[in-house]
Amino acid sequence: MLKKSLHRKITRKLEKLQELIDQINDIQVIDPTEPETWDSDALYKLVENLKEALTILEDKTVPGKYDDWGEPLILAEGLCSLVDEYHSEEEE
Repeated sequence: MLKKSLHRKITRKLEKLQELIDQINDIQVIDPTEPETWDSDALYKLVENLKEALTILEDKTVPGKYDDWGEPLILAEGLCSLVDEYHSEEEE
Protein backbone atom coordinates (compact mmCIF):
# COMPACT_ATOMS: atom_id res chain seq x y z
CA MET A 1 0.00 0.00 0.00
CA LEU A 2 2.78 2.41 0.96
CA LYS A 3 4.67 1.61 -2.23
CA LYS A 4 1.58 2.33 -4.35
CA SER A 5 1.11 5.69 -2.62
CA LEU A 6 4.77 6.53 -3.18
CA HIS A 7 4.42 5.54 -6.82
CA ARG A 8 1.51 7.99 -7.28
CA LYS A 9 3.38 10.84 -5.55
CA ILE A 10 6.49 10.22 -7.62
CA THR A 11 4.51 10.00 -10.85
CA ARG A 12 2.75 13.32 -10.21
CA LYS A 13 6.01 15.07 -9.36
CA LEU A 14 7.78 13.60 -12.39
CA GLU A 15 4.97 14.72 -14.69
CA LYS A 16 5.19 18.29 -13.33
CA LEU A 17 8.98 18.21 -13.57
CA GLN A 18 8.75 17.05 -17.19
CA GLU A 19 6.45 20.00 -18.00
CA LEU A 20 8.97 22.37 -16.46
CA ILE A 21 11.86 20.77 -18.31
CA ASP A 22 9.98 21.20 -21.58
CA GLN A 23 9.48 24.88 -20.78
CA ILE A 24 13.13 25.23 -19.75
CA ASN A 25 14.20 23.69 -23.06
CA ASP A 26 12.21 26.36 -24.91
CA ILE A 27 14.88 28.88 -23.84
CA GLN A 28 17.27 27.30 -26.36
CA VAL A 29 15.99 29.77 -28.96
CA ILE A 30 18.23 32.35 -27.31
CA ASP A 31 21.53 32.52 -29.16
CA PRO A 32 24.37 34.12 -27.17
CA THR A 33 25.86 35.53 -30.37
CA GLU A 34 22.61 37.03 -31.69
CA PRO A 35 21.32 39.95 -29.58
CA GLU A 36 17.99 39.97 -31.44
CA THR A 37 17.20 36.57 -29.83
CA TRP A 38 17.84 37.84 -26.31
CA ASP A 39 14.50 37.94 -24.55
CA SER A 40 14.36 39.11 -20.94
CA ASP A 41 10.82 37.74 -20.50
CA ALA A 42 12.05 34.28 -21.50
CA LEU A 43 14.94 34.58 -19.05
CA TYR A 44 12.65 35.59 -16.18
CA LYS A 45 10.38 32.66 -17.03
CA LEU A 46 13.45 30.41 -16.99
CA VAL A 47 14.29 31.63 -13.47
CA GLU A 48 10.77 30.83 -12.28
CA ASN A 49 10.79 27.40 -13.92
CA LEU A 50 14.16 26.55 -12.38
CA LYS A 51 12.98 27.63 -8.91
CA GLU A 52 9.83 25.53 -9.26
CA ALA A 53 11.87 22.54 -10.47
CA LEU A 54 14.05 22.81 -7.37
CA THR A 55 11.00 22.87 -5.10
CA ILE A 56 9.80 19.66 -6.72
CA LEU A 57 13.18 17.99 -6.28
CA GLU A 58 14.10 19.18 -2.78
CA ASP A 59 12.44 18.54 0.57
CA LYS A 60 10.49 21.40 2.12
CA THR A 61 11.77 21.87 5.64
CA VAL A 62 10.52 23.83 8.64
CA PRO A 63 13.06 26.60 9.23
CA GLY A 64 14.76 26.31 12.62
CA LYS A 65 13.11 22.98 13.48
CA TYR A 66 15.09 19.75 13.76
CA ASP A 67 14.30 16.12 14.49
CA ASP A 68 15.90 14.04 17.26
CA TRP A 69 18.98 13.43 15.10
CA GLY A 70 19.56 17.11 14.33
CA GLU A 71 18.27 16.86 10.79
CA PRO A 72 15.92 19.59 9.49
CA LEU A 73 12.27 18.77 10.11
CA ILE A 74 10.67 17.86 6.77
CA LEU A 75 7.34 19.43 5.96
CA ALA A 76 7.00 17.81 2.53
CA GLU A 77 9.27 15.32 0.82
CA GLY A 78 10.80 16.27 -2.48
CA LEU A 79 11.15 14.00 -5.46
CA CYS A 80 14.71 12.98 -4.56
CA SER A 81 13.65 11.74 -1.12
CA LEU A 82 10.55 10.03 -2.47
CA VAL A 83 12.60 8.10 -5.03
CA ASP A 84 15.11 7.10 -2.34
CA GLU A 85 12.24 5.90 -0.16
CA TYR A 86 10.68 4.02 -3.07
CA HIS A 87 13.90 2.15 -3.80
CA SER A 88 14.51 1.36 -0.14
CA GLU A 89 10.98 -0.13 0.00
CA GLU A 90 11.90 -2.34 -2.96
CA GLU A 91 14.98 -3.65 -1.16
CA GLU A 92 13.00 -4.74 1.89
